[in-house]
Amino acid sequence: MILAVDIGNSNICIGGLDGMKVLFTARMVTRPRCTGDEYTAELKFLLGRLGVTPEACEGVIVCSVVPDLTKVLADACTRLTGRKAMLVSPALNTGLTFAVDYPDRVGRDRIADATAAAAHYPLPCMTVDLGTATTYNVISSKRAFLGGFILPGVQTSLRAISSGTAQLPPISPETPDHLIGRNTVECLNNGVMFGTAAMLDGLAARVEAELGEPLTVVATGGLAPCIMPCCTRKVIYDSDLLFKGLAILYSKNAE
Repeated sequence: MILAVDIGNSNICIGGLDGMKVLFTARMVTRPRCTGDEYTAELKFLLGRLGVTPEACEGVIVCSVVPDLTKVLADACTRLTGRKAMLVSPALNTGLTFAVDYPDRVGRDRIADATAAAAHYPLPCMTVDLGTATTYNVISSKRAFLGGFILPGVQTSLRAISSGTAQLPPISPETPDHLIGRNTVECLNNGVMFGTAAMLDGLAARVEAELGEPLTVVATGGLAPCIMPCCTRKVIYDSDLLFKGLAILYSKNAE
């Protein structure tokens, strides 16, 4: 089994990989001030709850968008499993070419998502990852990573509008059952949900027109199932897209 670790701004997700199969996933809160020893203990506890022993881990791959925690978590995984962690970067064999200005600055989560999309879905393809930030990646029919879009995430937008205004309350977003909001909470919820869906539909249509080919759209992230019913075009949901990408990257680059 390969231990995969995805270090995000809000959560750290771990997954167990057996070849291209995702055996399990779990998550813990991202805490930038935690020490390596604390993360080692928390990882050991999480794996124990899943019935996984550190000795069962034959390799480790780490994907991080929090640079200050990359080495901390990689070292914690090494202490726990005895295996040196592979770090996701454009320097790995991804099966993609990078047609962007600064490949070394591409988010590591975006690399994993794009790698999985190119391997599992018809190209050209656009992935949408609805996390702390909403990230779009466009992969051409020739397996080139063309770039994409980065916007505030749904929860990030809601926190900003609530904290920056006097009368707009914090809310938990959910799939609306009608379009036009009839009270403040509905207006906030429907605005962010249908607004995000309309943005997805609109960007997909514009990318499709620019590429001149039918575009596959794949969404991932916890809020994707809530957003998809608000979309007007077909969107494929893949909850394990990033971990599938990590499985491919490990397989292509393991010594």
